[in-house]
Amino acid sequence: MKRKGLVFIAAVMIAALMPVMPLKFISNTVIAEASSDDICTVKVATGYLALRSAKAYDYRNEIGALYTGDTVQVLNRNDPTYWYVYSPKLNLAGYVNKDYLTGGGAITPVPAGDTYKVSVATGYLALRTAMAYDYRNEIGELYTGDTVKVLDKTSSEYWYVYSPKLDKSGYVNCKYLVGSSPEKTYTVKVEKNYLALRNAKAYDYYNEIGKLYTGDTVTLKDASDSTYWYVYSPRLNMSGYVNKNYLY
Repeated sequence: MKRKGLVFIAAVMIAALMPVMPLKFISNTVIAEASSDDICTVKVATGYLALRSAKAYDYRNEIGALYTGDTVQVLNRNDPTYWYVYSPKLNLAGYVNKDYLTGGGAITPVPAGDTYKVSVATGYLALRTAMAYDYRNEIGELYTGDTVKVLDKTSSEYWYVYSPKLDKSGYVNCKYLVGSSPEKTYTVKVEKNYLALRNAKAYDYYNEIGKLYTGDTVTLKDASDSTYWYVYSPRLNMSGYVNKNYLY
């Protein structure tokens, strides 16, 4: 009993000498107030950075997924590979590979970037882990009217974006995004009937998805084809191909 009492007194004295660390309480987790040096941003080329329950590369210890632009608070840097961090987005603490963290800065829940709107004729626009059309790399579904923040436009086909609705980052086919910045507008002019909005670059009644009449306006998105331009119609709230000879 005497020895236990001495240990307790020693522990109290040590605690009294330690500097007081301001705390913030999140759910049932107590996290020390972070300085700017403790805040790191996730940066991965594809896919996600796994938040793990152990310092090991093993799919069985994954407890969360962190995407490019997500921020974490570093709690422990002792391991040469795996740092112990807290994720405000997931409200979880765990281990991550430090090689995919960039340091410094404040927590920014939503990455900065130009806002674009999704526009698809049918179905959805897939959010992907890679710049390839493959059902196995789909991580989310975006529908007409959903907005995304574009983080990287390096590729001419797939842009890297952040989706506030899904709270995920990934690649999408930029053909199905309507930009927030001003784009060139054309007016439809036909002698009679209508100009077909199509889902393919071909004259075929099977591919008609909408009708545009004289006076309708469209926003040009892709003029690479010599006959069929890819446009967005505000009236129809749809994107598709039209014969450019009827645009002025």
